[in-house]
Amino acid sequence: MIFDTHCHYNDESFDQDREELLHSLPGRGVDRICEIGYTPESSEEAVRLAKAYVDSSLSIHSVVGIHPEHAAVWSPEATAKIEALSKEKEVVAIGEIGLDYFRLDKRSKVQKERDEEKKRRGEEVQECFNPEPTVQKSCFIEMLDLAKRRDLPVVIHSRDAALDTFRIIRDQKGFVNGGIVHCFSYPLEVAKDFVSLGMMLGIGGVLTFTNAKKLKQVAVEIPLEHIVLETDCPYMAPVPVRGTRNHSGNLQYVAKLLAELKGISVEDVIRKTAENGKRVYRIK
Repeated sequence: MIFDTHCHYNDESFDQDREELLHSLPGRGVDRICEIGYTPESSEEAVRLAKAYVDSSLSIHSVVGIHPEHAAVWSPEATAKIEALSKEKEVVAIGEIGLDYFRLDKRSKVQKERDEEKKRRGEEVQECFNPEPTVQKSCFIEMLDLAKRRDLPVVIHSRDAALDTFRIIRDQKGFVNGGIVHCFSYPLEVAKDFVSLGMMLGIGGVLTFTNAKKLKQVAVEIPLEHIVLETDCPYMAPVPVRGTRNHSGNLQYVAKLLAELKGISVEDVIRKTAENGKRVYRIK
């Protein structure tokens, strides 16, 4: 059975059929998922969802942390909240945490002053940028320290920030309890760097995209022992359902292509990646 190591079923897109869909997953070949938090509030919801399905045929685990896009909410109080949640028995890791330089705030000083003036007048200002790298790095390091303090693995988000992410994990020894580089999308050389630290690579629907040549090379060259399956649902639906709301049942398409690239059976891919997921999350 498939282990989806990275989900967001608390997303509002599942509000109308969440319970029905979750109960259907075992029939779609999925018996274990991990609900991922990205703020103190969503982390609390991740724990709540795992508790709600404790007696279900579907095993749900949770991960708690502060996503780099939300690093601006990082504070001693927020860290304390994440630490308290990390003590719940349903929690298997700290995440998703990391760096995201894709949408940095590159407004000029004048533009920022104008936006501040609009805020003072009560006018709406579109906030569509990630926090500055210094803020993201501080939050990231704090979350890595928390993971070490709690003896938990980490789930890493890294977008357009491969070198900084790697250096921080290496220098802060954020790899000591293992972890997953979620939605891996960097070239083979970067994959080898993270694997050298003992990290797993999370592979999902992007593998099936036509333009995912670098990721396909990673899938071929990196041993299966370092790969886990994930959806990041409701995002990143694979071909042939790309563009629709993603769910864990769609990992069958990813497993099939990964098996073809590796020259092994789909059953072996599903079995081994599930074992990898349970090992990195320390699930007995």
